[in-house]
Amino acid sequence: MSTYGGHPGLVYDRTPNSFSELMAGTEVWTDRTFLVHGERRVTFAGFRAAAQAARAYLADLGIRPGDRVLVFGYNSPEWVVALWALWLEGAVPVLANRWWSGAEIDHAVSVLAPTHVLADTTLEVPVPVSPLGELRAVFDGPGAEASPAVESDGDAAALVLFTSGSSGMPKAVELSRRSVIYNQHDIMQRTGRLPHLLDDDSVQVVSLATTPMFHVGGLSSLLTHFLTGGKIVMTEGRFDAGRILALIERERIQVWGAVPTMAIRVLEHPDFASRDLSSLKSWPLGGAPVTTALLDRIRTKLPKLRERGLSNTWGMTEAGGFLTVADARDLATHPGTVGRPYPVVEIRIENPNGDGVGEVLARSPTVMNGYVGASPEQAAETVDADGWLHSGDLGHLTEDGYLFIDGRSKDVVIRGGENIACPHVEAAIATHPHVVE
Repeated sequence: MSTYGGHPGLVYDRTPNSFSELMAGTEVWTDRTFLVHGERRVTFAGFRAAAQAARAYLADLGIRPGDRVLVFGYNSPEWVVALWALWLEGAVPVLANRWWSGAEIDHAVSVLAPTHVLADTTLEVPVPVSPLGELRAVFDGPGAEASPAVESDGDAAALVLFTSGSSGMPKAVELSRRSVIYNQHDIMQRTGRLPHLLDDDSVQVVSLATTPMFHVGGLSSLLTHFLTGGKIVMTEGRFDAGRILALIERERIQVWGAVPTMAIRVLEHPDFASRDLSSLKSWPLGGAPVTTALLDRIRTKLPKLRERGLSNTWGMTEAGGFLTVADARDLATHPGTVGRPYPVVEIRIENPNGDGVGEVLARSPTVMNGYVGASPEQAAETVDADGWLHSGDLGHLTEDGYLFIDGRSKDVVIRGGENIACPHVEAAIATHPHVVE
């Protein structure tokens, strides 16, 4: 037990201290392909050079350390290089949801007060806007020499993400540098793929990115594969189940992280049986409740994933990423679980009822600094003085530490005086053979 953010908690003995250090750890890979977008292929060496050139470009725009810069775009190499260039420059990327309406964009700009906006479309906002597309040139140019690293405190703001806005306008979640780095360390520690254990001869993992990288799950997957020498294949345009199947076959995808809705659409697509999906080794699911019925359908249609390929995670934007994970063995022995906590995550149940169900609280170095623009009273309702994040999820823990999510504290229907969790009803409906989604 150590101290961070002014309260006690679990920490690692050693982690990288800056984004420059993280990037330097990828220098073991040079000619490996990092990004695939349509016909475009970007190597690790090419990406690092492009990131330094993009950093110089952003500095020429007047972007300085500590500046908040709103990034508004779909998944693309330009989006990825903008993220890393901003980090290298010491700026704070504000990852806007590309599906937002004008009112939501205006709200984000008013709350965050960014000094600049990078966008892949025209925006009318009262701050300078530069086209993300102009960063295409940094991939074709000579690159640039690495500038000195920008130092910052581990608690300093490093990233702003947004909640879904289910109860009003999206909330701006500020994550520290420690949060971003620890979330990745958790994942790589659990999977045994810490960068210092890998070299140029290690097997490259090929991943398909279909979830937006402006969400915490998509961002986490991007960073994990970059830091471990993986290849990321990005889709073009809207989600299309047939196109996903074609990409898995063409690019020999090994890992596809998806939300349950995407998984269902792919399983039910008429091309499913005719595509060669033999390369697929891992299908992690998250972002919404994963029913046992859905897992059974995947096991039936892709038997090779039965033993090792399936996993379920639990986390949220305010947590900076993932808090628990269940592998295929956990899902077989504890159906419905979201797994056990990552190494430096603490979980407890507040005010459990007779069945042990109560609000799930979590404490971790990944937990947010707070909501930008929130009052101290509002912030304390989500993260208390001892660093415990009040998730709003209802759940229970088994004696051997497995967490089960039983619903939302406000996502209940009261019938005849009984509280009924909506996910339980949804899970029951999903078992019906005629219900696709």
